[in-house]
Amino acid sequence: MSPHIDQAVDQAERPAALIVRGDKILALGAEAEMRQLVAPQHQVIDLKGATLMPAFHDAHVHLTRHGFELSVLRLDEVMSLDEALAAVRARAAQLNRGEWLLGSGFALQRWGLREIDRAWLDAVSPHNPVYLQSQDHHSAWVNSAALRLAGIHQGTINPENGVIVRDDRGEASGLLLEHAQRLVAQHIPKPSDQETITALDAAAKDFARLGVTSVHHMAAEPASYFRNQALRASQADYGLRVWSCFPQEDADHAIALGIATGQGGSRFSVGGAKFFADGALGSLTAWMLEPFDGTQEYGMAVHGYEVMRERFPKVIAAGLTPVIHAIGDAANRAVIDVLEETRELWQLRGLRPRLEHVQHLNAADVPRLANLGIVASMQPIHLVFDSLRIRALLNSRIQDAYRFSGLLKAGVPLAFGSDTPVANPDVIKGLQAAISQKSQEGSILNAHECLSCYQALQAYTTGAAYAISRENSLGKLAEGYEADLVILSHDPLASLDNLKIKGTMLAGHWTYQA
Repeated sequence: MSPHIDQAVDQAERPAALIVRGDKILALGAEAEMRQLVAPQHQVIDLKGATLMPAFHDAHVHLTRHGFELSVLRLDEVMSLDEALAAVRARAAQLNRGEWLLGSGFALQRWGLREIDRAWLDAVSPHNPVYLQSQDHHSAWVNSAALRLAGIHQGTINPENGVIVRDDRGEASGLLLEHAQRLVAQHIPKPSDQETITALDAAAKDFARLGVTSVHHMAAEPASYFRNQALRASQADYGLRVWSCFPQEDADHAIALGIATGQGGSRFSVGGAKFFADGALGSLTAWMLEPFDGTQEYGMAVHGYEVMRERFPKVIAAGLTPVIHAIGDAANRAVIDVLEETRELWQLRGLRPRLEHVQHLNAADVPRLANLGIVASMQPIHLVFDSLRIRALLNSRIQDAYRFSGLLKAGVPLAFGSDTPVANPDVIKGLQAAISQKSQEGSILNAHECLSCYQALQAYTTGAAYAISRENSLGKLAEGYEADLVILSHDPLASLDNLKIKGTMLAGHWTYQA
């Protein structure tokens, strides 16, 4: 077998063969030595020059939604409004009258727009309510039919932590920010349990082809999804290990039942309580220390400092890890402030709080993050499509974006993921973004923050395993570790060009073979 990537050792020192027995790695070393350890009836797989590695984690997913969105209208690669409207028209023609048209992936900055209008959707889908989520999933674009079904009119009051964007006449424009999306989403027919299980199976199959065997689920899904996820992922034939968070709003119910981080088995385990400190850059709801360039807008806090200060001690005391979405530099600082204040509580319980995204971080907060030992769970693929928005809105602070190298050098544990279905979960594309900082339009965002390929691979393996306290069983090729493996077409340290996933193994069983 070809060398694996789990230690910074010379090529000659890397073991050439590995033995799997049951669901564990039994031994690894020289080929002749390994052959002496196995029985005559053992199966031998010659990788013929391919490379064996520990399988990847995706440290930030919305698992059930990923499965469902594999079948909705995807606009992630659509580069113009006209192209998007043509796609909506074509999908509407395939639906029965009155059936919901669902989609995701639109981005105003990609289309060169600052505003959006429900009438554009009305023209291409007059008989079907339309609900399209933005690429960052922090806003939605809907048509008049959807607004009518939701009862949204000129006098409708903005919900807490949400905005109904309005036109010059005070009418809803069709753009809904943050929690305002729920006003419409709650009227979309709910999937059955079987439809949810089907979506979870589709998600597992999709991750297997990407070399992923473990995912860290980040909530933002209904309780029924969590229940079905726990039931399905606990079964031995499910194709993923799942560390599953739930919304902090549900934490009181979980605490009453005695649910805590780490409960479960090797396949499905309880994650943490998920907080949202702010929104997202694409929807101008990321919470910033200073206004976005050329504006007086600071974004918005969702679960701000006061909420976190009140809630963190309660969830920590119950043994639940705080897992916090934070995009803007003000959001990240507020989280760090509260985690400093509660440090003794969570360290005493051996919890590992996580900052999810950490996209914009003031330089003064880097050593604070390192000193606390907080995990930075980041998504390199985001910078590919975020770059234009960063240059337009945060060019004066561009050095604060995506501090991969700076965080790692400071000693902050890195765990990498995708945020699917917000972004493409292809790990190879994520690796390319981490080592190049190259945006969709070809420019380099922050060259000094690029990682080596080895460092990026660690964030998808050992770093991600550490983030869920599984560093002693996942993320490495080592004796006694879980036999979660990926076969790559060639050594990624040599080149990521044309790198392909040839096979994925979970607990000693193939979940994907090219």
